[in-house]
Amino acid sequence: ICGDGEDLQEYFEDGEVAKMYLNFSDPWPKSRHAKRRLTYKTYLDMYKVISNGEIEFKTDNRELFEFSLMSLNENNFSFLDLTFDLHQREEDIITTEYEDKFSAKGNPIYFVRTKYKGD
Repeated sequence: ICGDGEDLQEYFEDGEVAKMYLNFSDPWPKSRHAKRRLTYKTYLDMYKVISNGEIEFKTDNRELFEFSLMSLNENNFSFLDLTFDLHQREEDIITTEYEDKFSAKGNPIYFVRTKYKGD
């Protein structure tokens, strides 16, 4: 799909998506752009509708990761798995080309797997 993330509900029926994968999203570093981050409340609300509420999120941006943890917590998501350095684990990890390049330089990859708790 070549489209805007704000329009996901136009592409997917309620509950159609098994899990959301947010890999290396644009961090939108300026505070005034927080509403554009894919872990902002309006996006999380949409993910709850089109999926079963499970999200896997990876980023190389510490500030975005911290923002996302706060946002997920404030929006009733539980943390199923969380690490501040995914590539230090002793397990096979599916990676992106960008992730491989960034990690090869010794930079950490932040990761969280969450599930919506319900209202």
